[in-house]
Amino acid sequence: MTTDAADIQRLRTEAEYMRFLVAAGELLSSSLNYRTTLGNVCKAAVDSIADICVLDLGTIGDVNAYGAAHRDPRQTPELDAMTSLLHSDPGRPAHPVCSVLESGKTFFAPIIDDAWIEAHAANRRHAEFMRAMEYRSMIVVPVRSQIWGLTGALTLVRTRSSGETYDANAIAFAEDLGRRCGIAIGKARLHSQMIDVAERFQRAALPASLPALPNFRLNRFYEAADAALLVGGDWYDAFLLRDGRMGLSIGDVAGHGVEAAALMSSVRDAIRMALVLEPDLSRLLESVDYLFRSEAGERFCTAAIAVIDPESCTIEVASAGHPSPLLWENGEVRELAPHGVPPLGYVKLAPQPVEVDEHRLQPGSMIVFYTDGLIEWERNTAEGLDALHRALHDPAIRAADDPALAIRNTCIKGPHSDDVAILTVRVI
Repeated sequence: MTTDAADIQRLRTEAEYMRFLVAAGELLSSSLNYRTTLGNVCKAAVDSIADICVLDLGTIGDVNAYGAAHRDPRQTPELDAMTSLLHSDPGRPAHPVCSVLESGKTFFAPIIDDAWIEAHAANRRHAEFMRAMEYRSMIVVPVRSQIWGLTGALTLVRTRSSGETYDANAIAFAEDLGRRCGIAIGKARLHSQMIDVAERFQRAALPASLPALPNFRLNRFYEAADAALLVGGDWYDAFLLRDGRMGLSIGDVAGHGVEAAALMSSVRDAIRMALVLEPDLSRLLESVDYLFRSEAGERFCTAAIAVIDPESCTIEVASAGHPSPLLWENGEVRELAPHGVPPLGYVKLAPQPVEVDEHRLQPGSMIVFYTDGLIEWERNTAEGLDALHRALHDPAIRAADDPALAIRNTCIKGPHSDDVAILTVRVI
């Protein structure tokens, strides 16, 4: 090849690498699910800069392939065996992936032939694998995260059937790709840890168990949002008061994340304390509203509060901007506390005092407290509310071992972008 032709080929190759790095950057920033993202990067690599691409994460002795692709898709399943080939037989050199994981330095084999395989294979099966896959040229680069350090290795292979090899110029591009993968992995892991902490915090703020009350059966359901993987401020609560009555609350602090979950915990605890000290739900909501405004800033919170008296079999309900609890009784569904005041944070702006709805419960009736994620999963509140009404009219759901779960499965048919909390009370 003449000098001019070689320069032209080099420029074409570099342009191909640059196009791939742009595409890889878009893939790596498209999702925080790094297992899926890394698999997509490997697939994109074998469409342009490699015939085989494998991304291994872990440490020596505990390595797993998080992405693998072959230019011939029929060969991709064969790559699953690669992680089983990493051990070295006595007297044999370290596998290239293990060498990179140990040293943190790039491994480069510009030309691979049978003599190279004999000299560098970590074990007999490794040699057989490289021959079967027709290895011709290989680069293995470290994958680093700023937070977790060396997290894995990226392997790029050219095969004999492609007729291409890697040169020294390709190393810089491969190392850049490894660096980008490491950044994406670091961000995804950090995000996952933050979500895990927030979810643990939120679940810890929910009651570990529900109270037992003669002639009443309680069930609950909670599910975090699917879409943004962000923890919200939904809660439910039920507990016994000193006089034998049962207090219940359900609500939703506006927003997502740790701040919303922390504020949710404060509101729930404030309602608990207020129910112990203040039997009047109207004054209780006004007191909780005052406390909420003192620490919530611009946030607001919807809430429904109830007290059930097992002796008189009555329920009192008050609502602050929250979806009205639904009561099924004698074949009909009605709203409890349909004329609530504005959400917590704005109760003082209500033109009328807090209204408390009192109702005598009949045996066989059922009450459903819920947050708006149950009826807004398709962003059509009217249809969601109709679905909930139909669920309450279904005797199979009312008689289910877990009506809260049955209602969720009936009303939600796909991914939802908001948390869902449900609390059901059956009168036996």
